[in-house]
Amino acid sequence: MKVTYRRDGVLHVYFIDVVVEHRCGHRKAYAVKDTAKAALRDDTAAKLRLICEQDAAGLADDYRLVTFEGLDPAAVENASLIARCGAEQDREAWEAVRAILPGLPGTVTAAGVGEESGYGVRGMRAAFALIPAGLLRNPPGERLHMDTPLTNGSSLIGANHAA
Repeated sequence: MKVTYRRDGVLHVYFIDVVVEHRCGHRKAYAVKDTAKAALRDDTAAKLRLICEQDAAGLADDYRLVTFEGLDPAAVENASLIARCGAEQDREAWEAVRAILPGLPGTVTAAGVGEESGYGVRGMRAAFALIPAGLLRNPPGERLHMDTPLTNGSSLIGANHAA
């Protein structure tokens, strides 16, 4: 996303890499650099501070700098998959998956959820889309695929764990 800012009276243009809007409406803008050294060389942090101070258009509530050095490649891939599946807004499949999760075991796969829901691939993609809601949890450091073991948080609701 293109933004402008002034530094020492000169108008500059900067391209924000990612803007994330949370459910609560809070927006975060991210500048992504390969390395911390590249961010220092580019003076990215100072640019983001100026953009934040001068953000009259209200692009974001918060500006952040991230580098690929601190990102887990599996987490990036998973986030991309989850975002794509969520963007489909397949509410029919989401509701079907939500309805069956409490009856499924504590560990499930997206393929199994798709099959059990009767929605096939749509149910599998709904399972991925529901991960941010906490109904399903993926194992850290592992890339998501149709047979990744997912922790079914819904199967634990109402279960008696005292036994």
